[in-house]
Parts: sequence; structure tokens; C-alpha cells
Amino acid sequence: MMTSGAELIKATSTKYTLVGKVDVAEGAKLTQDLRKGAELVSTGVLVLFDSSIGASRSYRAHAKQSARGVIASLMRLVQCFLDGSALPANAAELRDGNTIGAQRTGAVWEACDGMVKVPKGNRAAMRRELLTWVVECNETMQEFQDTVDLGPLSDGNHGDDGNAEEEDYDDFRDDDDQYTSHEINIATACLALLKCSRGTLNVALKACECAGEQIIQLTDETDDETKKEQQQRRNKAILAWMNRLHSSARKVGDGVTELGMTMYPPMQDLDGILKQVAVQKEALDVIHEMILDAILLPLEEEDTQEQQEIISMTEEVTELAGKIRNASLMREKEVKDAVAAALLKR
Repeated sequence: MMTSGAELIKATSTKYTLVGKVDVAEGAKLTQDLRKGAELVSTGVLVLFDSSIGASRSYRAHAKQSARGVIASLMRLVQCFLDGSALPANAAELRDGNTIGAQRTGAVWEACDGMVKVPKGNRAAMRRELLTWVVECNETMQEFQDTVDLGPLSDGNHGDDGNAEEEDYDDFRDDDDQYTSHEINIATACLALLKCSRGTLNVALKACECAGEQIIQLTDETDDETKKEQQQRRNKAILAWMNRLHSSARKVGDGVTELGMTMYPPMQDLDGILKQVAVQKEALDVIHEMILDAILLPLEEEDTQEQQEIISMTEEVTELAGKIRNASLMREKEVKDAVAAALLKR
């Protein structure tokens, strides 16, 4: 439904722009098709938010964001003809061409293409979101790795008032983009924790794959109706576990950004760094615990027997989760030690 609406809007928007420039009244007749396309897109998104559909939070978020882009760009296209900004105001514009309508149409096309690329299904949507957080984590790590690679500021760059007036603006900016000798140790330890965050997001993705495969296996090998009902309930419990894991991964992804915000030189708020490191470490621990002890929680109060059921993880996943958990504990200690040493030097 959403794809059909986007395709209708894309096909009609070009005709609307071309005809509207010649005759606004004739162009207005095409707005019915634009409205129909917008209704299809909007209705499609609303359907996904119905609890009976079973769409995941990631799927709904991708669809909602894409639909908003389509509707907003379409409104701007129609508005430029309503206020006359897309119409030639004089002979010069008529001769040289007014490109506002074409620009707005291009924006509509881009938004509609984005709608077509919305991941299909919960698995694809959750996977894309997890990979997006991994990419953002890589970008944050690369940014601060480049800063660490510059090395610490030399002692001559601090406290020499006689040479301060001789420093030009570029040197001043370079100093602001470098760590001091005690800050660089803090940044290095925080950077290592960011690497643990990236590894945790990757292992969370692998764990979701393991859980998803078990749902498929349970469904395919079931013939008995009683067993089928039990396995369907287990499937729901596995999906609920995956949803909790994905929500925890979101906190890790957001935490990477928050931790990165505290790492820019000069590091003025060391207490803020310690606080954010503790928050990030706690978010990592939640995921590691969920993977290493993948116990299914009961869906209802009477389902106490499912409290003991677990999701079988591969040896690769459990081993990786254990290593990252131990590494993150060491990284947190390194940050605390580096901050303590920096406070003594101040």
C-alpha cells in the first residue's frame, strides 16, 4: 500500500509540475491523484501501528520516517503553486525558466524512492537499525582515533604567555583539537570502551539471528496441534526476547553518541565522563547478561513453566559475549584510573 502510494505520487508529481506551469487550473485537476497517493501512504503506515499486525518498533520507525518525508515534500510542491512561487513572474523568468517547481518535484521523487527502499519485514528493519548503530559507532571511533593519533600537546603549548601572542589562529585551533598529556590517556580508555560497544552491537545482531532461526525451525517441524500451540507460545516469547534485546541495543547506540560528546578536547567535565562511562557500561552489561543467560520470560502470569526455557546460542556468540563483557569491565577501570591520575595533576 505504501509503495503503491509512493509510485502514484512520483508519477503524478511530474505531470502536475509541467501542466501547472502552463495552466494552474488544469494542474489542479491532478491533485486528486496526489491526494490518493498520500492517503495510501498514510493509511499504510497507520496499519503498521495496529498491534494485531505485529510490526516491530524498527519497522514502524522506518516506515513513519519515510512517509513523513513523502508527505512533507508533496505539501511543499503543492504550496509553491498555491503561492505562485513556482510560476514565472515576468518575461525574464518565462524566458530563463523558473526552476522552483522542478526542484520541489525532485525532492518528491527522492522521498518516494526512499519509501520504496524501506526494509520489508521486522527482521530486515531491525537488522538495518543495528547496522546503522554500528556504522555510527565506527564513525565516532574514527573521529577520536584521529585525534588520539595526533599525540598529546607539547609542554611548550601550555602556560607560555610570552609566546602566546605569536601563535596564529590556525595554531590556536589545532591546540583546541588536541588532548593534553593526561587527557589523552582518558580518551584512549574511552575509545577502547567504544570498541566494546561496537562489538556488543555486533554480537547482539548475531544473537538475534540465532533466535530467529529457532523460530523458523520450530514452525517447520510441527505437526501435532497441541505441540504447535506450545511452540507458537514459545515463538512469541522468543520474539519478545528479541525485542528486549533490540531495545537494549538502542541504548548502547545512543550511549556511544553521548559518550562521544564528553570526549572532545579540552576535557573540562571529568565527572561527566565517569558518569557516562558508567551508564554505557551498564547498558553493555544488560546485553551481555541477556545473551549469556537467554531465558524466556513468561508472556502471562500462568506461564511460569516458560521461565526456565532458554534460547540456544552458538558457541561463537556466547564466547564473544563473554570476552566483550570481561573487556568492558577492564576498560571501565582504565577510564577511572586515567581520570584519577588527571585529577591529581590538576
